[in-house]
Amino acid sequence: MDLTEIERAFLKQLSSEPWINAPLFDHELVARLVELGLVVANPLASGEVEYNITAAGRAALS
Repeated sequence: MDLTEIERAFLKQLSSEPWINAPLFDHELVARLVELGLVVANPLASGEVEYNITAAGRAALS
């Protein structure tokens, strides 16, 4: 699987901690990672979204 440098950097960041973004964040930037099952997006009651890496995402980094 070919990931862009930005996608790889995002996955590396998620491998150490989840990331919560502001409601105005452009979710399309990580939509491909979510579609590929490398990242899961969990909407929060505040309108923010928490992103977590999946086992498949960890495997893609190795």
